[in-house]
Amino acid sequence: MNVSKLMARFQSFKVTGQGLYFATFVAYLFVSFFRTTTYTDFISQNRLNQLSFAFVALLLCKIYFFDRQTIKTFLGISAVVVLGLLIWRKTHALDILMYLLLILGARGIKFAAINEWYLKLGTLLMVFTVCSTSLGIIKDLVFLRHGVSRHALGINYPTDLAAHVFFLILAYCYYRFGKLSWRDYSGFGVLTLVLYAVTQARLDCLLIIVVIPVMWLAQRASQGKLISRIIVSFYWIAPIVLGYITIVAAVFFNAKNHLFHLADKAVSGRLVLSHRALNQYGVPAFGNLVHEHAFGGTEGSKIFYASGMDGKYFYIDSSYMRLFIIYGLLALVTVLIVMTIISLHSIRVQSYLLAAIMLMVAVSCVIEQHLLDISFNPFLIALLADGAYQLRYRKSTEVIS
Repeated sequence: MNVSKLMARFQSFKVTGQGLYFATFVAYLFVSFFRTTTYTDFISQNRLNQLSFAFVALLLCKIYFFDRQTIKTFLGISAVVVLGLLIWRKTHALDILMYLLLILGARGIKFAAINEWYLKLGTLLMVFTVCSTSLGIIKDLVFLRHGVSRHALGINYPTDLAAHVFFLILAYCYYRFGKLSWRDYSGFGVLTLVLYAVTQARLDCLLIIVVIPVMWLAQRASQGKLISRIIVSFYWIAPIVLGYITIVAAVFFNAKNHLFHLADKAVSGRLVLSHRALNQYGVPAFGNLVHEHAFGGTEGSKIFYASGMDGKYFYIDSSYMRLFIIYGLLALVTVLIVMTIISLHSIRVQSYLLAAIMLMVAVSCVIEQHLLDISFNPFLIALLADGAYQLRYRKSTEVIS
């Protein structure tokens, strides 16, 4: 190709809102994923944070300069942006601001394309990370529990590895919902067995198993099966009910109570840590700066081997409790409303898929902290994205929208 043709192509290049959004989404997904790996031993966290500020600027540019605005939408979007900025200033955590901007910027963007990017790129990054540990490029952190080795395969912690797989399976279910069959569900089962053997992450592996009946019922509901429709029509209550139960249990936790003791044991000590965090930090409107000490990553593994499981560990694992204590009451209410709206709309248009996904995300929020991490959960973006509820079925060309 000669120089004149190159110049002509360069001059014809046009920046679009859609292109800007996808470029930012993909770049931020890269950065967010690598934060969850032991590649952070070589990559400066400060440098990654600086990149995130650039992503904020790009998304603001897309929202205010490329999207059409009315006075009403401009004021509404600006109010949400201000809320995100206030929480970021109080917590020093940029993730909620980035997630809010990804939701607001998704207008005019096909959610199916967002999900496909997440699924394919996330899978590629996962394979790359596991291969990197096999080649000795990065560390495979190994943790011991009752004498059993738990491998993270390049991810910061074994449960984080399992959580990555769980959310990728949800993305796969969205991608293939109309064609999901017993082969896919059998594959989920085999993958769960392998994952448990590697990570010993029993709660996360249990979540993957629960995906099977939840998605099967959603499939049947979308095909008009009455009993399945009745059952799935209640999926929307999961975020509110599970959030309420999680918070109330943490508020009234009593270590001397036998039922509370059993519940805390079932969720691997998360309840007592949430109760301690509530007593120490309270519940702000716009968030808290919370100092946590976890076992994830190379530095965390050093703490683990120096002090054991009962050492300096203090981390709020539940996403509901993180929203409540770290990000504040307004953030908790906002996110619960977003999850509920997505579920209700999915049920109203009789597609049911996103209602099923929101149910599984809601359950994971009880035990996992990944709700606002885009490298795990891209599904809240569906709120304003285009075509999020449109499905094609295997034996029909009918589209439900």
